[in-house]
Amino acid sequence: MARLPRSLSIALWAIAAIWVVAILAHVFDAPREIVYITFFFGLFTAVAEWLSVGRTHH
Repeated sequence: MARLPRSLSIALWAIAAIWVVAILAHVFDAPREIVYITFFFGLFTAVAEWLSVGRTHH
């Protein structure tokens, strides 16, 4: 089986983590702000990882 490209792997992990937080927030009746904060934090972290990986593998 072929390995996924690094950028796709990062994107899939980021989206999966955001979905897990959203589902848990829904199950535990947490406020929406938790999901929004997690989304922006996850987006920032994924972009930072993507940029750092892109610079080290060129």
